[in-house]
Amino acid sequence: MLHSIADKRLRRGLLTVIDATNLRGPDRPWLLDRARHWQRPLVAVLFDVPLAIVQAQNAGRARVVPSDVVSEFHALLPTVDRLRDEGWDTVHLASTIIRTGR
Repeated sequence: MLHSIADKRLRRGLLTVIDATNLRGPDRPWLLDRARHWQRPLVAVLFDVPLAIVQAQNAGRARVVPSDVVSEFHALLPTVDRLRDEGWDTVHLASTIIRTGR
C-alpha cells in the first residue's frame, strides 16, 4: 500500500514523505528508484539520537519496546556517508535541524 500511494504522489509531483524507519539497506532502494524515475529530489532525515536517550524515552512509553530490540534497531542506523553512497541527494541530521517560530 505504501509503495502504491508513494508512487502515485511522486508521479503527480507532490511532496511525498515516507515516515518509516527504513533501517535495513534493502528497504531503501525502492524509494531511490521511484524518486529517480519520477525525477524527484531524494532527501533523508537521519535521527541521530544517542542510544541512551532513545532507551530513556522508550522506558517512559506506555508500550515499552524490549531494550535489546531498541539496541538492535539503533545499531542498524545508517551513517550519513552510507546514505550519500546509496544515492540520497541530501541527508539532514535531526540533531542539526533548528525549530523556529512558536
